[in-house]
Amino acid sequence: MPHMGGGVGKAMVSLVDGTKACVQHAFILLESPENRQFLDRILDSGCEVMIQPSGKFINSLISKADIVQLEWWNHPALFSFLCSRYLPPFRMLAWCHVSGLHSPVIPAGLVGLAECFIFTSRCSLQAENIRELTKQDRDRLGVVSSGVGFSGVRYDRQEKSSKLCFGYMGSLNFSKLHPDFIEYLSCVTLNDFHVQIWGDESYKEPLLAQCRESGRAGLISFRGYTVDPETVLKDIDIFVYLLNPTHYGTAENVLLEAMSVGAVPIVINNPAESILVEDGKTGLIVRNKSEFSAAISWLYENQQEMRRMSENASRMVAQKYTPEVMGDTMNGYYDRVLSCTKNQKDFSAVLGHSSYEWFMACRHPKEIERIHLGRPDRVLITEDTKGSLKHFADYFPEDLDLKQKLSNLTCRDEH
Repeated sequence: MPHMGGGVGKAMVSLVDGTKACVQHAFILLESPENRQFLDRILDSGCEVMIQPSGKFINSLISKADIVQLEWWNHPALFSFLCSRYLPPFRMLAWCHVSGLHSPVIPAGLVGLAECFIFTSRCSLQAENIRELTKQDRDRLGVVSSGVGFSGVRYDRQEKSSKLCFGYMGSLNFSKLHPDFIEYLSCVTLNDFHVQIWGDESYKEPLLAQCRESGRAGLISFRGYTVDPETVLKDIDIFVYLLNPTHYGTAENVLLEAMSVGAVPIVINNPAESILVEDGKTGLIVRNKSEFSAAISWLYENQQEMRRMSENASRMVAQKYTPEVMGDTMNGYYDRVLSCTKNQKDFSAVLGHSSYEWFMACRHPKEIERIHLGRPDRVLITEDTKGSLKHFADYFPEDLDLKQKLSNLTCRDEH
C-alpha cells in the first residue's frame, strides 16, 4: 500500500483487530509515512511493517505469503510498483478504497487479476463498468466496509438547554467536500446557526472568503485537525456532512464515527451516504439547498425526534460497523482466496505501460472526453494529491509527455 494515513490507516487498524485470532498481517508501505498515528497502532499490535523495502525483499515476502492483499486506490506509487517490476506468482485479494462511480474509476481489468476484488461499499456495484463485467468476473466481487464506529461506546443524548452544536469533520478538498458547501449553509435562516469545521486548514481562506461574499462572515469557524475525533464528535449535535455528488469516497469513516457517538447526520442523497444513513431513522437525506435549510429548522424545532435518530444511529453502527463484523466478513473472502492457485499477474496489460496511461486508466469516459477537448475538471487535474494529473506529474518528473499535458491543460483552464 502507498501509505497508512487517513481513512485507510484506520481501516488497517480495524482489520488487524478484527482478524488477529486467525491472520498474521505484514505491511509494505511504498512511501515514508507523514503521520504515524495509525502506523504506531499497527506496530503496537505486533504486526511487521516494512517501509520502502528493496524489490528483492518484497518478492521474497510475496512468494512466502498465503495471500497478498492490495489496498487499491489511484495512487501513482501503486501503478509504479505493480507495472514496473517482475512479481512472482501470488494469490491476490484487492480491497478497493474508491467508489468507482466517477473518476477515479476502477479499471475493469484489475478485477480479473484478483482472486477476490472487495469493495468498501456496495454503491460501487452501481458503477457502469462494473455492471458490464462478465459473470466470471462478477463472481470475484464482494463487499467489506472499511468504516467502523468507536468501539464499545454508546451515547444517549439528553435535551440541551443551550443552543445546538453543528459541525463538520473531514476533507476540505472540493473533490470531496461539496463545492457549494457555503451556499448550502448560507441558506439556513436560524439566527444562531454556526458550523464548526474540523480538518486540514489548507482550504480555510477560500471558504472564509465565500462566507464573506454571502454576507455571513461568522457562518463557520475552523478548529484545525484533531487526533481525538471521538472527543470532538460527541459534543456535536448535528453533523453537517455535505459532499460533492461526484466524490470518490465509499465507507465514509468519519460519518460512521459521528453516528456512533450519536451525532445526527444530514447528508446529500449521494450513493455512498445513502447506504449508511436511513432517512428519518438514523439521520436526514436532502437533495438540494432548500431541503437542507428545512432539515436544519425541523431538527431545531423537533429535538425529541433528533434524539430518537441519535439513538438509532448509535445503535446501528454498534451492530453493523465494528472490527469484529469487518474481520468475520473478510475472513470468509480469505478462505475463498486460499482455495485458488498462485498465478502470474500482468498488471501492465490492464493498467498501461507509461505514467500517462496509468493516470488515464482511472478516468471516467466523460472526463476523458473533457480532457481531449481541453476542458477537464480543474480539481482532478491540478490538485496536489488524490491521483490528479499534477500528482502523477510530480511523482514521475522524468515523464515529459505527462508534464507537457499538465502544462497545456492548466494554461487552457486559466484562460
